[in-house]
Amino acid sequence: MRSRISEMQQRVDQLEKEKMALSMSKAPLEARFRQKEDAWNKEENRLLQEIDSLKQKSQQLDEDYRDLMYKHDALNEECKKLRDAARKASSSLSQNEDGHTTLYSRQLRNDRDLVEAKERLRNAEDEINSLRLEKVSIEKDLNATRIELDSVDRAYEKLHEEYNAVNASKSANREAEIKLKVLSDEHVATAAQLNATCADLAATKARSTAELEAKDEKHKSEIDALKFEMTVLKTRAAKVVDDDLMESEGEEDEAVLRARIEERERRITELESQLLEGEQLRRQMHNRIQELRGNIRVYVRTRPFLPGDGSNTDPTIDFCPDGESLMIADHRGAGEHSFKFDKVFPPSSGQDIVFEEVSDFVQSALDGYHVCLFSYGQTGSGKTHTMQGTGNGAMRGVIPRSVEKILYQAKVMTSQHWQFNLSASFLEIYNEELKDLLFRMGSSQSKKSRKLAIKRNREGKSFVDGLTEVQIDALDDQKGMEQLENLMANAARARSVASTRMNAQSSRSHSVFMLHIRGYNEETGAVVQGALNLCDLAGSERLGRSGAGSDAKRLKETQAINKSLSSLGDVFSHLANGSSHIPYRNSKLTYLLQDCLSGDGKALMFVNLSPTSASSHESLCSLRFAQRVNSVELGKATKHIQYGASKRK
Repeated sequence: MRSRISEMQQRVDQLEKEKMALSMSKAPLEARFRQKEDAWNKEENRLLQEIDSLKQKSQQLDEDYRDLMYKHDALNEECKKLRDAARKASSSLSQNEDGHTTLYSRQLRNDRDLVEAKERLRNAEDEINSLRLEKVSIEKDLNATRIELDSVDRAYEKLHEEYNAVNASKSANREAEIKLKVLSDEHVATAAQLNATCADLAATKARSTAELEAKDEKHKSEIDALKFEMTVLKTRAAKVVDDDLMESEGEEDEAVLRARIEERERRITELESQLLEGEQLRRQMHNRIQELRGNIRVYVRTRPFLPGDGSNTDPTIDFCPDGESLMIADHRGAGEHSFKFDKVFPPSSGQDIVFEEVSDFVQSALDGYHVCLFSYGQTGSGKTHTMQGTGNGAMRGVIPRSVEKILYQAKVMTSQHWQFNLSASFLEIYNEELKDLLFRMGSSQSKKSRKLAIKRNREGKSFVDGLTEVQIDALDDQKGMEQLENLMANAARARSVASTRMNAQSSRSHSVFMLHIRGYNEETGAVVQGALNLCDLAGSERLGRSGAGSDAKRLKETQAINKSLSSLGDVFSHLANGSSHIPYRNSKLTYLLQDCLSGDGKALMFVNLSPTSASSHESLCSLRFAQRVNSVELGKATKHIQYGASKRK
């Protein structure tokens, strides 16, 4: 235990150093990014305004040029008309030179018209020349504008490249922030577990010290009693004539007494060993009976105190030594309440201990069962930490450990002529709508999430139409785990989270991780189809305590969460009462989990609790809900296996 504590302390120190290094590298990057972003925004706005003004000026010049061209064409037409009129007037004048006197006045009028036409022609030609000059000037301006636009475009492209570089730097900063967040969460979880382990060791030391003191007092009293008996024997021996003989007989009586004491202690040790073996056998038989009945198993886990819980670190939950019972104190003065479940984990229990209890349950998915494990509890009680965990070390949760175990067992079973195909999906139920968290990893070119729908196949089993399935390499477990890490990272970025009074990163939806298992045995022709559904339910706290009522969006989310959790409770109540109709369709959550909750599969519920006194009422409500769930009998689970013709002769 000391070596484990020292390893955890070294890990905490290492995480502190990594956190400090990331924090120091993050600040200059953020300052540089903000400076570049501000400069780029200013330059972009200036260039955009300049481009707009140049475009407007170019459009105005084009319009002026078109107007001038129209005027030029009109003047040319008018000049042609005037020339025609002048020629006609000259010919008419020459023909009627010797004519009637009335033609003289017409000739004078024609002369005046000719002079006026020549004057107008000259003015038109002058205007045409000026228009030509203006056209040349406009063309020069247009060329200069085009050159300036080209330079502006080049500057824009350069700024766009700088913007892409800044965006890349921003993405790198975002990845660094995500890594820092993961390291911080792992550090907090490790420190909290270390504190809980130290507290557990202190309590164990105190109990051991008290037991040793009690045994010491008992031994002292036995020694005093033996000394008193020896004194009595010696006194009686003094009355006998042969003092030496009586003294030897007294010593023989003392040896007999010591032998009896040792025999009694050996008998007590044997009885304690038999009692321990009987308790283990009782638990095995209990689990077997629960499996035959199809009861939903319920495990309770209490998280350790965290830095944000305040200075009051007095726990409201006491754990019994049997590992199945606990007592919780209600801060409203209602006294203590006792509960008993299939397994109870104290705050000092690590992720490895928790998974060890559910590993056989998870592995049954390889045998062809539909397995469902879901975590229930208020926000901030450790549901996501239990299911997903943080990092790649000791703080990994149920999901990565489950996939790792299935990959290992699938690799072992290849020697028995089994071949397995694994694929994973990840979705969330947000405001009673299904959202694909892995839509960016799908084969479709579209990066928009498709609308999902729960449907039934020919065998009556449910599936989600349009949901992305990502292949997990079952032959190379290292590659398979890398694929899982990438999958989990994409799902974490797409999940709906928000800040509430109870948690800075509160999950505002139910998330469901699905592992589809398909196996084929070449020797026997057997085909198995198992499924592992790992659900992280949204927080079950009251609306007033979470503070979501002040925000319309958070209020709508909380109402949808409470509605689906209430529907889940109604399903469990109808199952416990043996009703003929079970309202699975009242919510997307219960409709999705219908196969696992209808007796076709195995179900296990994690109830996560917070040790703080402020959360004792929510913890009590969660335990009462879990007690109802634990009494539900689903019947024996169905194993999905088919036997066909073997390929081998």
